[in-house]
Order: sequence, then C-alpha cells, then structure tokens
Amino acid sequence: MSLADENADTPKQRQEERARIELEGPMLRTASGTREAVTLHDLSSKGFRTDWPRQLVPGDEVWLKLPGREEMPAKVAWELDRMIGCRFDVALHSAVFASIINRTR
Repeated sequence: MSLADENADTPKQRQEERARIELEGPMLRTASGTREAVTLHDLSSKGFRTDWPRQLVPGDEVWLKLPGREEMPAKVAWELDRMIGCRFDVALHSAVFASIINRTR
C-alpha cells in the first residue's frame, strides 16, 4: 500500500467512506486548460482519487467530467507521485452519487 492509499483511508482525514471503483474515461481539466481522460480509483459525494500525469499541488482547481454529467469543479487536496485526491466544490447529491456508483458495478 502506498502512502497515498494510507492517507486516503486515515479515519481522521476521511469524513465519509469512498466507494472503490476503477472507472475509466472521465475527463479531468485543469485551470491551464489541459484535459485528459483519467481513471477514477475511488469516489465519494465529496471527492475522488485519480492518477494525473503532471504535477498538481493542493489548492489547484480542476474540473471532472463524467459521461452524462456537467463538469464538476473541485480542488486538489493532496498529491503524491502523480496520484491526486480532490474535493468537490459542491458535494454530489446522494441520488447522483448512487447513480454513478450503480453504473460502475
């Protein structure tokens, strides 16, 4: 287990459980306009974890685009070896979160 995994699962830092998923294809866009397809490794109503090929730092703005959804603004909460954890600016509604999770299973 990497440090990123350990930190992502630390109860003191986690406000809610994240669903472990391997969802390929969502698009992530940075403030500089860079846009790439990513794989989401986990998701909660408040954030997500994914790989990103370039350096981002906590506080950087990003936008996550899931199929059939509008872009969702988020901020990088942590970065470790090109793995990032991001917090949505506005939490996902529970029905939206459940719909996304149900489509991945």
